[in-house]
Amino acid sequence: MLGGANNAASALVHALASRGVTLRVADPATADVVVFVHALGGADPVGATFAECTTLAARTALPKLLVHVADASRPGAGAAGVVKTAGREWTAEYICVSNASQAELVERLADELAHGAGEREVRWGASRAVLARVEAPFTGPVRPVPGGPWIVSGGARGVTAACCVALAKAGMRRVVLLGRSALTDEPAVCRGAKDEAALKRALISGTEGKPNLGAINKQAKEILAQREVRANIAALEAAGCEVRYASVDVTNTAAVSALVADVSAAWGPITGLVHAAGVLADKRLGDKTAEQFASVMTTKIDGGTALLTACANEPLEVLCFFSSVAAHSGNAGQSDYAAANAMLDHWAMTERAARGPQCRVISMAWGPWDGGMVTESLAKHFTARGIGLIPLAGGAQAMVDEIERGAHAQIIVGCGLDDGDLARPEAVRFDVARLPMLTDHAINGTVVLPMTMALDTLLGVGRRTLGPIVTLRELSLFHGALLPQGTADLSVGIELLGSTAARVTLTHPTGRPAYRARIDQGVAPAPSAPPTPARAADIPAVCDAPYDEALFHGKAFAVIRDVLTCDASGITARLATAGAKGWTGAWQLDPAALDGALQLLRVWGFAQDGKPSLPTGIGACEQWGVWPVTGDVICHISATREQASRLKATATFTDLAGTQVFARLSDIVMHTQDS
Repeated sequence: MLGGANNAASALVHALASRGVTLRVADPATADVVVFVHALGGADPVGATFAECTTLAARTALPKLLVHVADASRPGAGAAGVVKTAGREWTAEYICVSNASQAELVERLADELAHGAGEREVRWGASRAVLARVEAPFTGPVRPVPGGPWIVSGGARGVTAACCVALAKAGMRRVVLLGRSALTDEPAVCRGAKDEAALKRALISGTEGKPNLGAINKQAKEILAQREVRANIAALEAAGCEVRYASVDVTNTAAVSALVADVSAAWGPITGLVHAAGVLADKRLGDKTAEQFASVMTTKIDGGTALLTACANEPLEVLCFFSSVAAHSGNAGQSDYAAANAMLDHWAMTERAARGPQCRVISMAWGPWDGGMVTESLAKHFTARGIGLIPLAGGAQAMVDEIERGAHAQIIVGCGLDDGDLARPEAVRFDVARLPMLTDHAINGTVVLPMTMALDTLLGVGRRTLGPIVTLRELSLFHGALLPQGTADLSVGIELLGSTAARVTLTHPTGRPAYRARIDQGVAPAPSAPPTPARAADIPAVCDAPYDEALFHGKAFAVIRDVLTCDASGITARLATAGAKGWTGAWQLDPAALDGALQLLRVWGFAQDGKPSLPTGIGACEQWGVWPVTGDVICHISATREQASRLKATATFTDLAGTQVFARLSDIVMHTQDS
């Protein structure tokens, strides 16, 4: 554990041991698992994390798992960008936790490591949330693009210039473009030279004595850059926009403030601000110097500070940061760029909260463009990896659309750097050492994976793929997972069904499917909660001691507290939640209570004809509101015996008072167990 108290690592190892996970404290030079906690109140967490990763990069055997824990701060987001990049460069798994605190570090992190489901980004708080990319269709009203004046850093060339032209066509009428270089007249000898090679020949021909080829190459590139600036200014003017170009160091607060004051006096209050300036210094961790890292950070962060300070009293209607997908997934060679842009993303969230609805605040995390910083060789590299490039016109229009119609502060545009950006686990392991309660779910001495744990895993994959509000449907059991040696490994397969649905399959190493379900975005409105009944007087005897006769479950799975009713139409009972049974872990729903519903249906069938049964499918799983972390719930089951060997039921989970519905399992199917 790096950046924390000396005893924190030992405390974490002890907490993991109590959860069935055996680790030991190791020297950072050899540890397989490295936990970074610099962003829990430490000084300069971004720089400290970069320094630690630079040291780790020199190891012969690199770490296998990186864990980053941060508070809810901008530097914490930046430090996470460094760790994500380290994971990508070292082919190591990583987990980034945000909104954490020192007080809860050890216990919650132990739960995360012992019982997490492979999610890469998690936010702690009153409840645990998994951060995932989801499609963001336009739903809000159309707002016009402000006429301006606008201030745009890095707006004179490349992709930002293309975006400015699109904004001008949409209504921007005055803009100040900030650039690093002053516009100067090119030498007369260069007139008529159309490309870099022709410019070099012209410059050489106009040189007295022996030419300095290095200086000539640099001058030719500068001339081409200035021609590009002038061409973009002309394109903006042709679109009806008045343009001013200013050569200024965007990180110099005094210079930027003086410029903004001058523009505001001449053209009126600033209504649009775009911070797109950026530099690259791509090198892998271990090769990148602290100075190179700082240069990339400075342009983005100090530049943003200078611009927002200068515009502090301006009535901004649009504030847009240009970010990168590297902030969300890391990118080899770009630890600095990932960190800086992750900080911009976080910045956008806080600015939106502070400014309110009168200002459209957005951080646009761009994928690779077909132009700009993406050179021809880099474009070929992306294409070979199957990564699509954002066309200039399409990307520029995407920015206009987001300003006019978007509603979110953080947007990813274009393709990610690979499928890992979706944080999909390639495999999941169910391990008795990690999940000791599984020993109490054994049939004839062999541990069997409960269907509700498979459901929980499938639901988690679906939420990471499609977003947090989903409905699981058509859960089918094909070849259940057995754990005769205490573990079962299942691979995860995802088939996207358009943009709002997916089919997820858990498969055995042999290739045989174990479980499969469909995940759909959205959930139906919550039904009315059925009233909690009083305990009936004529309950079948099996309901008084269900674990003595009808059920095979051991103590950890003995969640049925009290059966309240049991008749020909169904069964109702009070069930313990996973928290109430002492199950630690970060579950999507509650596999303990959900398993309790399946137990109740088995008890109901046994009460009807003495035949035990096992689940084979669930038609749908829906959740409303926040599932109780501890305590009990009421489970109402309406059931029928469709055939001699087939039961079908719906289970509704409510609070004890019968006022709120938490979840519902519809069309549960169970078949009579072979004797």
